[in-house]
Amino acid sequence: MKQVLQIIFLALIGTALTACHNSTDDYMASVTIVVSGGDSLQIDRVQATATIRNLNTKQVITSTNFNGNILKQQLLRGAYQISVDGSIRYTNPKQQTRIRSFRSQTDFIAFADSDDYILEMKPIFTD
Repeated sequence: MKQVLQIIFLALIGTALTACHNSTDDYMASVTIVVSGGDSLQIDRVQATATIRNLNTKQVITSTNFNGNILKQQLLRGAYQISVDGSIRYTNPKQQTRIRSFRSQTDFIAFADSDDYILEMKPIFTD
């Protein structure tokens, strides 16, 4: 009987210790949005507003914090619609520097499997 009580006691302690395990899920993802002109355009600067809409929660985040042509943002994991509108300064293959209005959009992108994402967006000139 004494051995049975010891086994039950050890089982209870083991269960209590595993129940107290501190498991935290990371709900955030680091997203880097890169406005890229491919091989033909050397983008120097982007002055634009990025509108980031979470398709699950309907929350909308806007940001203008571009560093060159890169915007870094912490987002909840999930599905998003992203649009970027503004102006861009670039050098074309003829080595001419131009400033033009542009926009870029993606209707669906999912940030769920990893901690770091790089989203490359191509500019569509509107002027």
